[in-house]
Amino acid sequence: MQGLLTLVFILAGGATSLLDWVGVCTESCAEASLYRIFGFPIPPFGVAYFTMCAIAWFIRRRHPLLRVGLACLLFGGLGAEFRFTWIQWQIIGHWCQMCLIIACCVAGACATFLMEYFSDIKTIFSCCERKTFMNRSYVHAALVLFVLFAGFGTATVGIKKPDAFAATITPETLAFGLSGSSKTVYFISDWFCPACRSVEPEIIKSAQAAMKQAKVFFVDYPVHRETLNYIPFNIAFMAAEKQKYLKIREALGDLTLKTKTPTPEDVQAAVSPLGVRYVPLDFSDVLSGTQFHMSIVQEFKPAGTPEVVVTDTATGKTVRLSGTKEITSERIIRAISEVSAK
Repeated sequence: MQGLLTLVFILAGGATSLLDWVGVCTESCAEASLYRIFGFPIPPFGVAYFTMCAIAWFIRRRHPLLRVGLACLLFGGLGAEFRFTWIQWQIIGHWCQMCLIIACCVAGACATFLMEYFSDIKTIFSCCERKTFMNRSYVHAALVLFVLFAGFGTATVGIKKPDAFAATITPETLAFGLSGSSKTVYFISDWFCPACRSVEPEIIKSAQAAMKQAKVFFVDYPVHRETLNYIPFNIAFMAAEKQKYLKIREALGDLTLKTKTPTPEDVQAAVSPLGVRYVPLDFSDVLSGTQFHMSIVQEFKPAGTPEVVVTDTATGKTVRLSGTKEITSERIIRAISEVSAK
């Protein structure tokens, strides 16, 4: 009976890990989900761990070492759960229900495994001399303690706080054109601004010319809240697809006419004709890119969108163009010359 309960706990833990992997979680799990083990998300490890435990449970009777292997898996996992539970308690400051369920499943599996082990003591004792039996018991106890601490130690080394993973998105990652130029052109727009849509052809045309003589940034200013749904996709493409970005930008613009809440599948379908594959960024990278965009908005304080800011750090000059009447490819190129003139 105890052995069957062990399997029930293992299967319950695996099912919960799978639900966690596919994103079935509450808001309280948001910060816990940012943690990584040796740089990788934790849920896939949980699914693999419980799968191994289930396999070990089914074959545990075939050889004594297989039962020892199951014990190592269970108690090593328990040690790791001690560490992650401590992180939630002391660092995160609140509990993730899914993580607690998984921890309880591991603890339950360990408890029922021990119950099964102790229920077999009479049989084991009858087959062995007392000294031999005690020696085996000491070895088993030492092994359990070892793997328990090994699991805790591995988790301590492998599980990192969210801020331990530095974002790879920097301002230079999002820059186009001449990286060493003192001249910079900022195209500040909103994906759902009607005026921005009308001047987008002029932005695309002028950006191609501006990249040959200045550094260029495309800044998302979410005046319309729906723009927030497009920012992660836009930042990902700016970082990874510079050669095709202007075409991708046009494709994303067309997609905004179809949906305000695009899915990754929607975005992939929109850019597939360009031979592009959408690769999602980590949350920290999206946040880093968004913070950079907002720093530009705070620095230049545009009255609205669209707005183009052309500046030259060498001369200290800045030209601003706002609205559909001022933003033309000719005026933008002329502004680049004006700010560089001494």
